[in-house]
Amino acid sequence: MARKLDISLKKQPKQQRAIATVEAILEAATYILKRHGPAGFTANKVVEKAGVNIASFYQYFPNKEALLFHLTQLTWERQFAQLAPILERPGPAHADKLREFIHAFFLIEAAEADLRRALRLAAVELKDTSEFRTLIAKGVELTRTFIQEAVRNQTPQDLDFHVDFIVLLTTSFAERTTDEGTSGAELVRQADLLTDMLAGHFKMA
Repeated sequence: MARKLDISLKKQPKQQRAIATVEAILEAATYILKRHGPAGFTANKVVEKAGVNIASFYQYFPNKEALLFHLTQLTWERQFAQLAPILERPGPAHADKLREFIHAFFLIEAAEADLRRALRLAAVELKDTSEFRTLIAKGVELTRTFIQEAVRNQTPQDLDFHVDFIVLLTTSFAERTTDEGTSGAELVRQADLLTDMLAGHFKMA
């Protein structure tokens, strides 16, 4: 059952000054998370860094968890906008699409490693909320649609297992290798190895 934690924005900023205030809060939150981690993340520290007062914070965010979710959502939506067109591209070259997707995913994870690590730790409180599960489901559905098209003759149970397997393997490995600081040609090489394994296992053309 989803926790009754209010993580929705109190209101959407519409005027330019309001938009600038929320952007300053988000920028400050990102800075604090990257440099100090979740332990140093408080509403007071965010507004001090943003140069706004605490009342302005609570105009838009009911609590720091709402700010964390909003930042997570924006980060994931930015990634989704980069990654979704790869898997959604029409045509039968599924192995090529998978390779391009995993390359892009690994590079994005490496570029945002500091923020992602902080969000992963800070978002523990969000995982049981319906909003967070809806956010997760968007990426899972993208993978499901791709696998359903790329791997024929699957039972619904097999499809569920394959989607879970690919999502868990890809995200866990990307997190681990980028947490270790892997980058550049070595990161691409590892992405290729993972792609070859998956494409070979599922006999993707």
